[in-house]
Amino acid sequence: MRFGLDYAAGRPAPSAITAAGYDFVVRYLSEGGPTLPGKLLTPAEADDLRAHGISIVSNWETTAARMLDGYGAGVTDAHAALAQVLRCGGRADRPVYFSADFDATPQQQVPIDAYLDGAASVLGRANVGIYGGYWPVSRALDSGSATWAWQTVAWSGGNVDPRVAIFQTGEQVTVDGVRCDVNQTDRADFGQWDVETEEPDLTPEQDQILRDIQTQLRGPGLGGWPQLGTDAQGRDRTVVDGLAAALARIDELRTEISDLEATTAELEHEVARLSGQHRWPFPFSLVEGPATVVADQLAKLEQLLPGVPLPGWGVGPNGNSTKSAESGQAPATHASNTASDS
Repeated sequence: MRFGLDYAAGRPAPSAITAAGYDFVVRYLSEGGPTLPGKLLTPAEADDLRAHGISIVSNWETTAARMLDGYGAGVTDAHAALAQVLRCGGRADRPVYFSADFDATPQQQVPIDAYLDGAASVLGRANVGIYGGYWPVSRALDSGSATWAWQTVAWSGGNVDPRVAIFQTGEQVTVDGVRCDVNQTDRADFGQWDVETEEPDLTPEQDQILRDIQTQLRGPGLGGWPQLGTDAQGRDRTVVDGLAAALARIDELRTEISDLEATTAELEHEVARLSGQHRWPFPFSLVEGPATVVADQLAKLEQLLPGVPLPGWGVGPNGNSTKSAESGQAPATHASNTASDS
């Protein structure tokens, strides 16, 4: 059960309201004139109430029997009420309770309902409430002209409609020097501005979009995608599972590449080390340089040997080289001047 106040003669400090044990207020959205200087909710007051964690509920009342003016009056008052709600930082999707502050008869219910219909044309039927005694409140709820009800103990004959959101008990208290009426509610939502309302239901189009996204992420029938392979239990992976597996494989490949790079570096080092060991051991290394020069010269000499007369060869009368009979070699065909030039 929550307890709250409504007041018009002044504006008690929010700190005093909470100290007195009340955590919501029903505040008027219309001027009270010189006799009721605290009737109108102001933006500064609304900010102060919110800062102290006090919930705010909206009410509109100019004169006690204003609702008897019918549909047009409801339209006018609803526009003015909504403007003041928004000026004070309230919400357009919260109800306004319109007051029938007198003992209304069944015949007077006709203009009362018409007034509420006019208010609904501005605020929407879901945001139209009524304040009054048991019978006009119950009739408005029965006809559907009002969705919310704030019932006063006055003009009720001891009856309380179970559908009302707020009940004005008839008790009065003085808080911070201001005379206030006491109210109570057992509802989680009684029309307060700061209620946490549920998100509206999705449209069929929005629902289908969400289902498509779910299918893309989790596969047909939410059973995974065969294209992404299977997990350790043999189940098809979802997109998230597939991404996780791919990232794990990438980490494995990075480790393998690092190992290969290390092995390659070791091989390069070993090759460089072995290449640098092609040296003659001491003391032969002392003649390594001269021996290399001699070997190079011998290689060049071998290239010239086919054109050089070897020992035992002679030059015959015809100018060709000949070899002694005991040598058994065929004479050379080179001219003497060629041999001499060589």
